[in-house]
Amino acid sequence: MIWWGWVLAGAMGEPDTATSTSTSTSTSTEDIRVVVVPAPPQESTATRVTGEQAERVPGSSGDVVRVVESLPGVGRASVGSGQLVVWGAPPQDTRIYVDGVPIPRLYHEGGLRSVVQPKLVDTIDLIPGGQGAMWGRGLGGLVAVTTRTPERDRVGGRISADILDASALVSTPLDRRRRWHVALGVRASYVALWAERLVDEDTAGLVPLPSYGDGQARVLWRPSSRDSVEVVTMISSDRFRRGVPDRDPALTIADRRAVDFGRVYARWIHRPRDGVTVTVTPYFGLGHVTRTTAVGDVETSNTARDTLAGVRANSAWRPRPWLQLDVGIDAELDVTRTARIGSLGLPAREGDIRVFGQPPPDDLVADTWRVTRIGVAPYVQAELAPLGGDLRIIPGVRLDPYARTVDRRTPKQATTPKVGLADQDFAVEPRLAIVGRVTPRLEVRAAAGLHRQAPAPDDLSASFGTPSLPIAKALHSVLGANLVIVPGLSLDLTGFFTRSRQLAMRQDAAAPLPAHALAPSGTGRSWGLQALLRQDLYKGLFGWVAYTFMHAERRDRPELAWRRSDYDQTHVLTALLGWSLPRGFEIGARVRYASGFPRTPVVGAWFDATRNRYQPEFGDHNAIRIPAFAQLDARLAKHIELRGTTLGMFIEVLNVWNRRNAEEFVYAADYSRRGTIAGFPILPAVGMQWDF
Repeated sequence: MIWWGWVLAGAMGEPDTATSTSTSTSTSTEDIRVVVVPAPPQESTATRVTGEQAERVPGSSGDVVRVVESLPGVGRASVGSGQLVVWGAPPQDTRIYVDGVPIPRLYHEGGLRSVVQPKLVDTIDLIPGGQGAMWGRGLGGLVAVTTRTPERDRVGGRISADILDASALVSTPLDRRRRWHVALGVRASYVALWAERLVDEDTAGLVPLPSYGDGQARVLWRPSSRDSVEVVTMISSDRFRRGVPDRDPALTIADRRAVDFGRVYARWIHRPRDGVTVTVTPYFGLGHVTRTTAVGDVETSNTARDTLAGVRANSAWRPRPWLQLDVGIDAELDVTRTARIGSLGLPAREGDIRVFGQPPPDDLVADTWRVTRIGVAPYVQAELAPLGGDLRIIPGVRLDPYARTVDRRTPKQATTPKVGLADQDFAVEPRLAIVGRVTPRLEVRAAAGLHRQAPAPDDLSASFGTPSLPIAKALHSVLGANLVIVPGLSLDLTGFFTRSRQLAMRQDAAAPLPAHALAPSGTGRSWGLQALLRQDLYKGLFGWVAYTFMHAERRDRPELAWRRSDYDQTHVLTALLGWSLPRGFEIGARVRYASGFPRTPVVGAWFDATRNRYQPEFGDHNAIRIPAFAQLDARLAKHIELRGTTLGMFIEVLNVWNRRNAEEFVYAADYSRRGTIAGFPILPAVGMQWDF
């Protein structure tokens, strides 16, 4: 109670980020530093990019958050998926935060745009693993986006449009003393209107043609020089549909999805004295997801409504020159109501052995259930620098009590009363990072920690899953070094190993016991090396080369051998270069290469007379790969000063080579022939933006 009283007294906040490399304003006449820089000292494995830096990265079309896909440790997701694959972990294992508030996704459907207004982004941190005690509830890494409300002397903003969408942002002070500021932003897409005519029929079956929109409303109040209060509302909406017609109605595929979410949060930052930062962020959110998938006459429909509330609070201070302390709490309440009807095999999950377009199992069930999850996690983290900063030791511990209720523990039956299930757990998650400066140009680091993740609400259905699934656990181990080759040119190397257990997998039995469709029998591991060679802005040039060598494996049950994970990519390479020229011109290019995702080969087929279709016979699990992906993107931009405003125009060409990159294997109806579905062809994008 003493500790909690201290929290209520206002001793909570985030680490002081005075060392951030971000700037508050930027115009085309200023020197633009486009570099990748380390995150704050508390996160030894992170990479940080500021909003101004990311805006001119080739291939992002001005969406600064899309720079994440060009950073080391991030795999290349399938076209149109918008997923984040970090160190080979499934996308649901990577947590996404905006100002410390969890959100369900970073990108809109299709992966062409992020859900955050680019002009409002301050910094983007990618932490692929080994994160500190202030972060939890995920087996993998995380992306943390920090936003800001523009502070101006007068009305200003941005209007932009390209072939994908149009957006507008306006900000203004509300009083003469400029203590109050407000910003409003909105974006809407029209890509689906023309993409249907460009994308061929086969590709349209794999690549969703999305309609999306998002918006933010922000109010900033600075009551004193040591306090700021921001109230933020953000919304995101997606609609997409895709389908593969077939002369045989039993093989026709249709997929429709609607994804909406919103967040409202307030962020109070208080600096009672120099070296002390207090931040409290309460938040509330709603989400609604509807998905309907049909293969022939077998249809699965899933509707989920999510209510989220929580608070993140942290206090950072430096009692001694060699010691910094962070004490905080991360509390979250999540209530999910789900209704689902259809095949047990849809949607597919990691470990399923299937091919694209294969009809799902015919066993149809239905269920409605509610899951309530509560987590209140206090944590403490210290940073000790006993040798004048040449050695930093960062120990931390996170206490993670967890409670869960499921309102139905057995499948619905007319004669069985409704009986719920309650579960609780308590764990201590220690974390440790060590950073040492060997020479003025060489720094080495190591980090390790325990992490946990609750089962997804979709997996806790009594009909489609198992209500009693335990929490999955993971161990992260990281070893790395950073070498400054010459001023402005550096090389960062990171080796990693992760091990996870109690992963939810499908039961091997053809007819599993009721309320036991899934079992916590899976284990996983990933290991590899990532490298980042980066060049800061030098005579107008900037760029980096990011390479990741990785192996991600799964074992579905203890008696089985290890196999490649569905998200394993052995090689991922991204190289980009930008050049700022005189008279406001900029040119840039990006090259990407990635190994294809593993797939299970079809070695034969047999005719199923009862269903009047062929059924595949499979070889070794994930023994082959989709062909490798390679793509060149190019960008040309021009900035013009117009009476105190800036007009920017750009031409960006994705897939300059017009390479037909394979995105998925497809088979003939009798599985006698195998082909591939190609992704987007050469895709030119023309756009402009006016900053006023």
